[in-house]
Amino acid sequence: MDRPLAEAEAWPVVSASPIAHATWMPVPGELDHAGMERVCAGFVAAARRAAELGHRLLLLDFAQGSLVASFISPLANHRQDEFGGSLGNRMRYPLQVLNAVRAAWPAELPLAVAYSAADHLRGGLPQEESVAAAVLLRDAGADMLLVLTGQTTADSHPEYGPAYGVPYSDLVRNEAGVPTIACGQITTLDEVNTLLAAGRADLCVLDRSLRAEPAPAQR
Repeated sequence: MDRPLAEAEAWPVVSASPIAHATWMPVPGELDHAGMERVCAGFVAAARRAAELGHRLLLLDFAQGSLVASFISPLANHRQDEFGGSLGNRMRYPLQVLNAVRAAWPAELPLAVAYSAADHLRGGLPQEESVAAAVLLRDAGADMLLVLTGQTTADSHPEYGPAYGVPYSDLVRNEAGVPTIACGQITTLDEVNTLLAAGRADLCVLDRSLRAEPAPAQR
């Protein structure tokens, strides 16, 4: 897990800044402006293909160490240009991608964005910036947010436990005023119904139960 391909099989990787995800992984190149345009165009092309194939919901991945997520987190973004520094600058490229996809995706269909609401590591995204980022995504056309956390670097992990992601969904939904999808070891329909009734999420990702299953009866 998280092991890079052998050098002969690998391809060049890019990120917001030349910071390796882990000490055993390659250092990415800093994505330049031309590359940013190519990546944005790729998102738009994928959205159009999804619409042509009849998909009714589109989810953009801006979370957990993905390329666009690397712009949002101060752990991964050390740029010195207009795409680095303040939250407004770090959100500039994600919002550019979201705006372009929103224009290409049918207006009557929902568009969701997965984003990391916390990095779980010192120096990561602070809570006030997390809420502010959610507001910016909402205002740029995200109809709902899949609220994830951690994995920005190999050292940043959530404190895994039952429904561990729900407090972040609750925060984003009720502080930023945007519908959320809660995720993180939600394993029963009773848990889903409780979370929805309490106003802590609007949708939930139902995970496979991690509890031990009884052994099959022997014949």
